[in-house]
Amino acid sequence: MPVVKIKAHIKLYENGRKTPFTSGYRPLFNFVKEMKTSGRIDLIDREQFCPGEEGEVEILFLNKVYLGNDFDIGKTFLFGEGTFTLGEGTVEEIL
Repeated sequence: MPVVKIKAHIKLYENGRKTPFTSGYRPLFNFVKEMKTSGRIDLIDREQFCPGEEGEVEILFLNKVYLGNDFDIGKTFLFGEGTFTLGEGTVEEIL
């Protein structure tokens, strides 16, 4: 099961999380409808990512299977905690 690391542009919704997150944050990601997978966000150019902000991050996934057959640069995704969607993103680079 190959590990996948990407660079992505994400947006953390203002009305989602009440507090910022730091590197190591592990939300659930949704690349394929009705299928979620865990991943770890590592911040690149900041200490914390606050609600309402947008920026570049690196995300590590332990299993490519749950990223979908059409996973590639430009693919959009949602992320959140449990059933709550907290943000969205776009794959910019596969590292």
